[in-house]
Amino acid sequence: MVVEVSELKEHLRVQHSDEDGLMLRLLTQAQQAASDYCHGALDQYIAGEGSAPEPVRLAILLFASHFYEVRDASDSAAYNNMMRAFHTLLYPYRDLDKMF
Repeated sequence: MVVEVSELKEHLRVQHSDEDGLMLRLLTQAQQAASDYCHGALDQYIAGEGSAPEPVRLAILLFASHFYEVRDASDSAAYNNMMRAFHTLLYPYRDLDKMF
């Protein structure tokens, strides 16, 4: 995992463990979304080979945090803003050879 549940909990200021399973699923989905956007260029970090650059970690935290906090409501403006930031943070890490 690029970002651990404990890091997400600290980011969200959550002190209970009631939703650790949900947070793990959100982090897994966030990592997969980041990997998909970067066309596999992050796979070595996801596999635990080296530590991911801070912008990649922040993008994953941002994605997981959004879906944790907005899980009961649909806010397209918040979603669009989050995705714009997510893509901006990950943009330099895309594997351009696999894009075309």
